[in-house]
Amino acid sequence: MTVDDYFSKTEQVIADFNIVVKQKSEKIKTDDNFGIFKGSLYFDNGRLDFIEVIRIISNFPLKIKCKYHYIADDNNMIFRYDNVKHHPDIATFPHHKHISG
Repeated sequence: MTVDDYFSKTEQVIADFNIVVKQKSEKIKTDDNFGIFKGSLYFDNGRLDFIEVIRIISNFPLKIKCKYHYIADDNNMIFRYDNVKHHPDIATFPHHKHISG
């Protein structure tokens, strides 16, 4: 697998979901084994902003950094998932969820 393969497979998964009304995305490829996929998916009631920093190791995509941030149409955050290493006390460290409030 290359980072181009990861981009293509991820775009196909997104395309298969008919609840996505519109998509904006950007792919940045450093080399065959490293890239960044970021953008926004728009739904009827909000949008999901995302970023994935991908490194291909032994033919497997590893998410070095990721963030998925869902925002309602009124610009209020509903949730955010990320893997920033700032909550070492939780069982899923470094992966965790932020919620409004």
